[in-house]
Amino acid sequence: MHLKKSLGLLLAALTVMGGSLMAFASSANTTAASKTTVAAKIAPVHINTATLAQLETLPGVGPKLAQEIIKHRPYKNAHDLQSKVKGIGPSLWKKIAPYVLFN
Repeated sequence: MHLKKSLGLLLAALTVMGGSLMAFASSANTTAASKTTVAAKIAPVHINTATLAQLETLPGVGPKLAQEIIKHRPYKNAHDLQSKVKGIGPSLWKKIAPYVLFN
């Protein structure tokens, strides 16, 4: 009798864990798909002519940083942008680089 109860509890625990693992795997796939979708929606931005709103579409760029970008225009290249705008360092540049155009 004790064995039946133990096996029943074990089976119940495995069922719950299995469901949790399936839910976790499902949410992980959804998160990965969301990141891909977000990345696909960011349009390239011409850094020297973009509006405030267009600059704010870049990952990690909010209203204040967008205003600083506009204030210090024009930029020749990534190094010029990073040296003129406080707040755009190597880590942020890595995030926005795929979407920034200089011409």
